[in-house]
Amino acid sequence: MFAVNTVIRSLGNKYLQTYSSFMTIKRTDLLEKQEANFQSLKRGLMGTRLYKDLRLSHIHTYEEFVAHVPVLGYDDYAPYVDMVVAGHKNILFKDKASDFGLSSGTSGKDSKRVPYNERMIKMFLKSQKRVASRLSVLEPDLNLLKAGRLTFGSDPYLYTHNGYKFGYISGILSTRVPKTLVQNTYPSSAVLAISNWDKKIEMLIEEALNQDIQVVSGIPTYIISIFEAVLAKTGRKSIREIWPNLSVFVYAATPIKQYKDRIDRLVGHELNYYGLYAATEAAIGLPYSKYENGRQQYFLNPDLLYSFTEVDGKKKNLGLHEIEMNRPYFLNIGTPNGFAHYSMKDVVQFTEINGDLVFEFVGRKSTGMNLAAEKVSDDEILDCYLRTKNSSNLDLRHFFLSPTMEGGKAAYHWTLFSPSHTQADAAALATILDEDMQAINADYRDCREVGVLGPARVRVISADYLQKYFEQNRTKGQFKMKTTFETAEEYIRFMAANIEEPAGALQ
Repeated sequence: MFAVNTVIRSLGNKYLQTYSSFMTIKRTDLLEKQEANFQSLKRGLMGTRLYKDLRLSHIHTYEEFVAHVPVLGYDDYAPYVDMVVAGHKNILFKDKASDFGLSSGTSGKDSKRVPYNERMIKMFLKSQKRVASRLSVLEPDLNLLKAGRLTFGSDPYLYTHNGYKFGYISGILSTRVPKTLVQNTYPSSAVLAISNWDKKIEMLIEEALNQDIQVVSGIPTYIISIFEAVLAKTGRKSIREIWPNLSVFVYAATPIKQYKDRIDRLVGHELNYYGLYAATEAAIGLPYSKYENGRQQYFLNPDLLYSFTEVDGKKKNLGLHEIEMNRPYFLNIGTPNGFAHYSMKDVVQFTEINGDLVFEFVGRKSTGMNLAAEKVSDDEILDCYLRTKNSSNLDLRHFFLSPTMEGGKAAYHWTLFSPSHTQADAAALATILDEDMQAINADYRDCREVGVLGPARVRVISADYLQKYFEQNRTKGQFKMKTTFETAEEYIRFMAANIEEPAGALQ
């Protein structure tokens, strides 16, 4: 029986590698796929309330769809979702809703609720197959059907309402792991369903400790917490003493560059990182290549419908056939659950590599900093923080960035988190951050030189309070650490509600 399973897995891995060679990555193929995706979406929506409201009977081609169907945000779709939750039929789709996905970053019933019909679930599962097939090519020495996998997601379901189950997509998909992968995927779905965090981690360690874990996947902050718990439980100094063949980390939900060095130190050697650009609404970007030199390149999930909105100019919507390389665009998607022309509010930028259309995630709408028309992006903010962290040689764990007013001038206010025993000079760090940002962003430098922006400010807080904040929210399963605040008032409210600041904790 063991020999039979070995043969099946070997053939299965070869199938994955072959499947990857037929995936739609080239721009010409993706353009053809968009027309087919539109026609499929239109057929799936025919007879629904949304179909009538969007007047889709008058839309005949992908180009007409892009030009004439409005791009809508979640608030626009929310009334339709409410009707689906209430039990009304033929609202966003004709089949039955199987589950509802909750957005991360907020809690419980205040989250965005994304209805999943069976076509949506199948699309998520197919995207997992696409990721596996791509990794089988990028990591040829790794048999993904045989290798032990530590995959951490949320609880499958948080609550039920009107006969529907509500949860995070990572938890929902954990209940649908393919049979060929169940026996080498840890923890089991039964462990993921445990609501008590400490008990869940205890059982995860018990299941995975003696397995040959070669791949881990999940949100970086959660994997770090698991690694630390494993080391505390075993008394070992590095993860490689426990799982010596661990080589691949598939991450999602947040940039890896902020966490990579810390993860590598916990493991004891450098891992190969592959990003997955996935959201509650859909799996959008699949790893085209390994994360390298601060860059993660993705290819578009060919099963989705896409359009793009100009970031600058007249906010015109463009089809995939109209976009230019190396220009930023807001991303819009169409999915089988009736989110037909949905604004993700994410900014992406494309390039072509040997005919393959690949993109990078640039940032989110209304994020970054712009206090005096300097337009500093999220990526530049993170690069500045990492540059200062490396040059100062301090164990900085996280940062917040918010506006402040100093002497009547707007300025950047950095909150840095470091272990309580760290000797950190806040004034010196402020100078370094200010100089690094000037080196990274010319607009910031110009604003500092003419005196429109004041010098950066720094507060240093014990990382213990950040850890407590994470522990209070980690049960959400897809919790993302905050970094940038648009206003000083937002920062103050957040700190008061989430980060305890005892006397003497700030510098």
